[in-house]
Amino acid sequence: MRVVTPQEMREIDSRAVREFGLTEELLMERAGMAVSSVCLEILQRTTGSSGRRILAISGGGHNGADCLVALRDLIGRGYRGEAFVTEGDPSRRSAALLREIERLRLLGVEVRYAGDDHGLKHRLTHAALLIDGLLGTGFHGALSESLAPVVGGINLAGDAGVPVVSVDIPSGVDGLTGQVGSLAVRATVTVTFGAPKWGLLVDPGTRYAGEIRVSRIGFPRLLLEGGQGSCMTPEEALRLLPSRSPVIHKGQAGHVLLAGGSPGKAGSILLAARGSLRLGSGLVSLLWDKSLADYSAAFPEVMAHFYDPLAPKVDDVRAALDGKDSVGCGPGLPNDAAGKMVLETILSEYAGPVVADAGTFSIFAKKPKKIAALRRSRPLVLTPHPGELARLLGVGIPEVLDKPLETAMLAAQKSGAVVLLKGARTLVVDPAGNRYVNLTGHPVMAGPGMGDVLTGMIASFLGQGLDPFIASSLGAFLHGAAGARLGSECPRGQFSSELADALPKVLAEWEARDMSSWEREKDPFLLVPGVSAGKSGS
Repeated sequence: MRVVTPQEMREIDSRAVREFGLTEELLMERAGMAVSSVCLEILQRTTGSSGRRILAISGGGHNGADCLVALRDLIGRGYRGEAFVTEGDPSRRSAALLREIERLRLLGVEVRYAGDDHGLKHRLTHAALLIDGLLGTGFHGALSESLAPVVGGINLAGDAGVPVVSVDIPSGVDGLTGQVGSLAVRATVTVTFGAPKWGLLVDPGTRYAGEIRVSRIGFPRLLLEGGQGSCMTPEEALRLLPSRSPVIHKGQAGHVLLAGGSPGKAGSILLAARGSLRLGSGLVSLLWDKSLADYSAAFPEVMAHFYDPLAPKVDDVRAALDGKDSVGCGPGLPNDAAGKMVLETILSEYAGPVVADAGTFSIFAKKPKKIAALRRSRPLVLTPHPGELARLLGVGIPEVLDKPLETAMLAAQKSGAVVLLKGARTLVVDPAGNRYVNLTGHPVMAGPGMGDVLTGMIASFLGQGLDPFIASSLGAFLHGAAGARLGSECPRGQFSSELADALPKVLAEWEARDMSSWEREKDPFLLVPGVSAGKSGS
């Protein structure tokens, strides 16, 4: 599914009017109807809302107009409501907003304005439902002094149990970066239009969105295809899985080599092997310290190659690489002369696709361009967490956390690799500027070895012939989906090996469902549960 920037969405709006004859008023009416339909769902299941008023809080722009369209429709269905417009200067209100204000006036609906906000806090906390149309996706920076108390009042009402529906994006969230200044609306549900906005899906913006729904509002499908940003649905994931013939044999399902492991860290590479096998790799071999030979007996499905850490030989690595369809390296790999030799030989001499994790970022700390020089444009995926990415680039962890997309793209450009930055919203980027945000996952995944399993999964997809960007995006999606399945059973204490073992079950459950329902777009279409910012979130 395409994910757009605010600028891309403005271009889609413009093309819809210019090339397809859709009017701005028609699109606005459909957007308001989509918001209204979500409000109706909430009102019908909310106890104690009878007799209380819906309050629409509008800014001066198009989001405010969408908000008032939704209010008008709800009033037409018999609900009581009123509007509060924060833009006190009539000359700064959009023509669409003025039109909707007049339509509400004709219905006898009370509309208040900035300067006439006596009792607003009481009306917010005693409303049946709030519709947030203060700001749009183009907002960035911090809220103005006049808007901050209004947003604070909306959040207090939400904390008291009043449902909050945000129009397109929670007010105060930057639609491009997801950044939040001092304050932003914490929505119960966000209804966004056309396609999800990047800032709505990435951290921290996603923590303010609540449940996210996307309504196409009549945009032609042609306008919503393509682009460099994407996310994924289960139906899309199933379509991307490598096909398997009924007569396939293990030699046709990919032979993966996994290099890593060291005394005290043998489990890392074994977990990667588990991830590869659970995704259907035909053969998995290990390349590791010869002192770990006895560990192979604990995992009879894998084969092994060894090197002597005291006298490492390039020929041992070359022999292990022969005949392999992909390589995963780094989990448990020591940051010493032997580990460096293994890694550099793989990167420089193996022509097939490689995924590199863990030890890679210590060995190449502050040297991303050396990785590019060794690989010479051959396919490579790097899978750092924020600390590892900071180590690779030689920057502070706060910089990575503050600008995850920018730092991941910088690493991709310097290393020439696809970069998967792990997190609650894992990002995948490539040097060409393509970017993917992953929407699956669960807090139960905050445990040891989870990233090692992901390395093995990506290596498996690479060995089965997938493009590095697709292999990384699909791997992240399935990894998170398996974690969500585990978390639904028990939210704490699940092992990474159990996550690997859940992968075939997740795929079997999806294949047994009627996934065509994901193609028949609901309006609005449920996209993904958001991540709560909590009552103290700012």
